[in-house]
Amino acid sequence: MQWSQWLQGGPFLEVSFLLELKEEKRKTAQDIIGRLSRIINKVEIVDKNVDEVISFFERGYPYDEDHPQTNYIHSLRLRLYIYIARKRKAVLQIEMVSSNAIMVGFWFYGDEFDVPEWDQIGIKKEEIEDFKYFIKELYSVYEFNIGGIAMEEDVLELFGFGEAYPNECYRYENLSPDSFLQGSSRFIDIISSKNTRN
Repeated sequence: MQWSQWLQGGPFLEVSFLLELKEEKRKTAQDIIGRLSRIINKVEIVDKNVDEVISFFERGYPYDEDHPQTNYIHSLRLRLYIYIARKRKAVLQIEMVSSNAIMVGFWFYGDEFDVPEWDQIGIKKEEIEDFKYFIKELYSVYEFNIGGIAMEEDVLELFGFGEAYPNECYRYENLSPDSFLQGSSRFIDIISSKNTRN
């Protein structure tokens, strides 16, 4: 199945969090993917070429191939099935957003209604609570400082910069509770080591 057919339409519910990059990129990506097995919600990786995907993440690719001094993008995506209330398709995205910060995101088809012709499972209103439990489970496995659930938004929105990444404005130490509470209105849930908002 092609990438464009895995998650289609939209909107997408994004469950994302920020980790500090403490080790080399390859080891960090391997650790993030390896910890999927510790999550209580069953996770199945659909892609078979995980090592290849991690190698591509480590190497990265130039933001602008015509300019050798350009930033390098270090990004990977894996197709998953995650059992949250029901078996549903998801995408795991790992992005290096600055020289010391990694964003990890799980995307889900977020409309309320199922779309059987695209094999998309929607998220009913009563299932939102299951996603709140999911981010708490992620917090217990990954021990991140800040994470959130939002429709069509990721945790970088909480920085309040609106800049494309990679960018040093997204350095791990630049995340302050004051800024993320100001930009949190579009978030269904925010969880952090200092504060949790349900």
